Amino acid sequence: MIAQLGSVAAGRMDIAQLVVSAAAAGERTAVTVAPPVAERDHRYPLRGRDQLVEELLHLCAGRSDGRMHVLHGISGSGKTAIALELVHRLSRTGPRRVWWVDARHAATFVAGMRVVARHTGLDEDDVGEAAADALWERLNASTRPWLLIVDNAEDLTVLDGPGRLAAGTGWLRPHACADGMVVVATRYGVARWWGGAAVLHPVGPLPPDDAAQVLLDHADSHAGTVQAAKALGRRLGGLPLALSMAGSYLAEVNTMPEALRDAGMPLDFATYHQVLNTRGSSLNPARVIAHAWQMSIELLHQMGFAHAGRLLTVLAAFGEAPIPYTLLLRPAQVSAVLPGLGDLDGTTLWRTLRELAALGLMDPLDVSATNGGLPCVRLHPLIRDIARAETSTAVTLIEQALRLDEVRLPPEDPKSWSAWAALTPHALDLLQHAGEGLPQLSVSQRTVCADAAELAARYLQTQGLFVQARRGFERVLDIRCEVLGPDHVETVTTRHNLASILHDLGALHDAEPLRLQVWNSLDRIYGAEHHDTLIARHELGRLLHDLGRLDGAEDHLRCVYQARLRNGGQRDSSTLAARHELARVLHDRGDLEAARQEYHALLTIRLEQFGEDHPSTATTRHNHACVLHDLGLLQLAHDECRRVLASRTGLYGFCHPKTLATAHLLATVLQALSRSTEALQLLQQVCDSARQLLGADHPQTRRYTHALAAFTRGIAGEEE
Repeated sequence: MIAQLGSVAAGRMDIAQLVVSAAAAGERTAVTVAPPVAERDHRYPLRGRDQLVEELLHLCAGRSDGRMHVLHGISGSGKTAIALELVHRLSRTGPRRVWWVDARHAATFVAGMRVVARHTGLDEDDVGEAAADALWERLNASTRPWLLIVDNAEDLTVLDGPGRLAAGTGWLRPHACADGMVVVATRYGVARWWGGAAVLHPVGPLPPDDAAQVLLDHADSHAGTVQAAKALGRRLGGLPLALSMAGSYLAEVNTMPEALRDAGMPLDFATYHQVLNTRGSSLNPARVIAHAWQMSIELLHQMGFAHAGRLLTVLAAFGEAPIPYTLLLRPAQVSAVLPGLGDLDGTTLWRTLRELAALGLMDPLDVSATNGGLPCVRLHPLIRDIARAETSTAVTLIEQALRLDEVRLPPEDPKSWSAWAALTPHALDLLQHAGEGLPQLSVSQRTVCADAAELAARYLQTQGLFVQARRGFERVLDIRCEVLGPDHVETVTTRHNLASILHDLGALHDAEPLRLQVWNSLDRIYGAEHHDTLIARHELGRLLHDLGRLDGAEDHLRCVYQARLRNGGQRDSSTLAARHELARVLHDRGDLEAARQEYHALLTIRLEQFGEDHPSTATTRHNHACVLHDLGLLQLAHDECRRVLASRTGLYGFCHPKTLATAHLLATVLQALSRSTEALQLLQQVCDSARQLLGADHPQTRRYTHALAAFTRGIAGEEE
């Protein structure tokens, strides 16, 4: 059974959970900024950190210095435990707002900080704008005590946000609130990375007395004397994680019937110490964890969990992100492809995972937005380093996962987003093992890595994470060229996807030669009317349209449309897509009534085929709203914009390029309807979100910024 953690009362602290985004149409997911108070087990008091905790408590008592307080140390040193202890003690001192934000992944961190911003009093509509500036303005002016804890800050670039952490312009900043406090837990303790507004608190090994007490807390006095515990504590390097694992091991062994114990199995601190010495003399914490890990695995084997060691090794083949075991460890697939697990079934897998968690070898994670709402586990980084399997294990399991029904759906399909939210970090992690000069993987394995990473990059593209998607496509293209050659059809497909993301990034002139190259290559490989060739030509026409070359765009799109009619008929999705792009050409040529009729006809079909909350329906309705605005049918345009904004916010969240485009259109319509206050607020939100998401130099950001400036000048002129 998984050991149940004790819980502590939250006191009068404000903790909350808030829905901030949608993983798919009609499905809401949650990000919580509540402190994980149940992870503080009252049976095991925090040892050896009283001075540091008291220092932090002193600063929280209306004496804040306005600086970030950074707890830094190696993994397993107890940084999170210190933060939890601080939260617990503050819960008994009076009302205080406490927020706990996890910084392991950029998207979840930003979502969490936006929740914090909302809790400070910002309106829901304001959270999508430059939330960092607005948040710190609120926190600086707060009259209520508050504590912001940022845990697992292992990628400091995530904390930069709209500015730079070290300059005090990132998500975390110095503040002017005497009752406010910022605490960060991280591995990184280099002062220049944090800037002058940070106070660094090293979290090092525990002194021998405290280390011994941790062992006694977990194993109790039956495991030996205080002196023996001190000796073992020194041998374990004073690392809290190593100490708790060793103590838990001894507690478990001492509850086993004697008849089930192996000869030589350590029962107390002294014999445990001897076992460690016989298996190696290094005091490196990772090596210490390795010994404790191995003995825990042997214990599980003796308890009948024969697959425990192999499963932990399999889990260690993946990266640091939460591991979606229901996708990557399907028993039928695992037993078929991995040696030593041929008799693994679902019940055995589940029970073994629970026992691994009970001994602290892995952590089961609650379902959250971070992992796509799928059950996941996470290994401690040191245990992963020790147990790391060959990369080929991860490649094999990723390959099996790609065959699952929920993963085989295109990453552009909202039904696949939960799966790809969880798989994407692991798919991209494999790229570092598949590049040139890394011969440990075969050609077929490197191809699997490229396939998975390309799908992951396509998922990132659908989520509006264009910069990350571009990096993924570029790395995949390098591997394709090396493994398959520059003219192979899979290489051409990746080049097509790279051109697509360049288009999305506004790098239209960089995308054009790639579009031409892809079209010519596919025409040569497949012929002019092959489905893939027509897709390439369609995208070339769409690019030319956005470059303002309407004649060339119409020529390509007209040819595609006629071919699609011949091959698929009028209601085929590809035919409708080409017809939609031709309607855009009509629109931009100024033939507004003809464009309106086309959009209306297409919208009717899209609604019949997909329903309201589908990406294709939303795109068609957005363009229909555009032409209604241009025709002066403002109330109709307003109503259409509201529908699209609701659909796109449900699909993608507000801070997504497509949602921002619709919000900008709505602001334009509101302005035309003389609803200036609403228009200005919405346009400001669009500009701030675009700068944050796309960057200040993206064409769409510049467009929104210019619109805001012109609108502001117009209002100023009216006031004069």
